[in-house]
Amino acid sequence: MSNHKKNSDKKALTIAITVLVFTITAIAIYNKKPSEIKYTRTLMGTIIEITLVGDDEVRLNRAAEAAFDEIKRFENIMSYYKKDSDVDRINASAGKKAAAISNETLEVIETSLNVSRITNGAFDITMGVLGKVWHFTKDDKGELTTPSTKEVKRLLPLIDFHSIIVDKKNSTVKLAKQGMKINLGGIAKGYIIGRAAEVLKKLGIKRGIIHAGGDMAMFNEPASAPWLIGIQDPRNKDKIIGAVKVSNKAVSTSGDYERFFIKDGKRYHHIMDPATGFPANKSMAVTIVADDPTTADALSTAVFIMGPDKGMKLIQELPVVEGLIIGADGKVTISSGLKGKVDIFEKQN
Repeated sequence: MSNHKKNSDKKALTIAITVLVFTITAIAIYNKKPSEIKYTRTLMGTIIEITLVGDDEVRLNRAAEAAFDEIKRFENIMSYYKKDSDVDRINASAGKKAAAISNETLEVIETSLNVSRITNGAFDITMGVLGKVWHFTKDDKGELTTPSTKEVKRLLPLIDFHSIIVDKKNSTVKLAKQGMKINLGGIAKGYIIGRAAEVLKKLGIKRGIIHAGGDMAMFNEPASAPWLIGIQDPRNKDKIIGAVKVSNKAVSTSGDYERFFIKDGKRYHHIMDPATGFPANKSMAVTIVADDPTTADALSTAVFIMGPDKGMKLIQELPVVEGLIIGADGKVTISSGLKGKVDIFEKQN
């Protein structure tokens, strides 16, 4: 064989190998599964977890930071505990004058009032006044204390969502009675994670979840697989009793196991009934699935307080809202729209 022929064969072999390498590389890139990255921060008094799916890790990182920045921005505006927040200024002006607030806080308050109306006051942001007597922290003796019935009853006249005066045109809110206080803790997280999810989508993220305590906002492309969300056993934090399939929805869960203590054999938790000023006692947990994360957040609290009978009746009447209720007796009730989308692994006793 001539040298020319040998060189031609070597050249052809080199080209073939190169093409094969490129082909294998291209197939590997094409078949590469999108990465799933979790990011966590402590904000809004809880751990915020953002899960993003995509191929561009740099983009995912930047998007997560932008979402956390948005959460932090709204926390500063709506926190009950931060000085000069919108909520702080509304409470400081109670019974005196209207407070100028942001359009975003006004939107949350208007949504809260709508939920208060449809639940006949089971949800009421003026429950903030109960913070004067319910602390869920140990006293100087290292003991957890409960207020007396007399102390609570004294505050009940200040729990009245009808006494919130909203001036949408001038973007102001006034509390009609001196001593009233609002707390957006039962609704603001839903709104805030919803806004953070919008930031992610605008930055090109196609699939993700923002999880803040009991509130979740999730999004994905219509043709992609739904998210599978576990339903926690309210009496065992290490177990789930079932799971629900969700696509492009908000999920909010309220339970008597989130912040509680046991005293003299009785469970005291942080979800208060506006009618009594004491912890609601008709449910163990409620999970709401809805389009709007703000409404889902408020409804999970309201339905928890209303209990399985009235709560499920309300859910069935509302459009694009579904739910699951675990009653005080452990019985699980599921709305008609969730049937076929929820798997219950074991029933509560």
